[in-house]
Amino acid sequence: MVNFNTAAGCFLASALFAMVCGKVSNALVEPHHLEKPAIAVAESAPAATGAPAPAAELAPIGAKLASANVDAGKAIFTKVCTACHTDDKGGPNKVGPNLWNIVGRKKGSHPGFSYSSGMEAKGGDWTYEDINHMVFKPSAFIKGTKMAFAGLPKEEDRVNLIAYLRTMNDNPPPLPEAK
Repeated sequence: MVNFNTAAGCFLASALFAMVCGKVSNALVEPHHLEKPAIAVAESAPAATGAPAPAAELAPIGAKLASANVDAGKAIFTKVCTACHTDDKGGPNKVGPNLWNIVGRKKGSHPGFSYSSGMEAKGGDWTYEDINHMVFKPSAFIKGTKMAFAGLPKEEDRVNLIAYLRTMNDNPPPLPEAK
């Protein structure tokens, strides 16, 4: 019984000592509050619940494709796209499908690649405008896409990239007429 009382007394004395130390240290050190955060963090909009947001309205790019910089588009492809895609004729699929003949090709149709159900349900052929929307923000254009790419926000970059993709084609579709 003596050992239990000694152990309980030591425990209570230690707890009391810790509380006193905490109170004394709080009294000695005044907290310092920053006027503004040391690291700026961009606030994001709260997560939407329910239906997904509609795809952003983008200006048509058809007229801009004729004057696009194909070399700049190739540089963008090399820097941004080659981690997941190839552009060689007959090239292999990677994380994403090979993009040779993408312009004008039926969506979700490249042989040997397993597409998401959202891509397969989208239907139609890849037009210049569809590629523009996909490259701008894939998740907004195709619900449930496997493409984990945030997108290219700059229109000039998208136009140049699409002009380059047009050259990676056996029979590129004609450019849209300027309106």
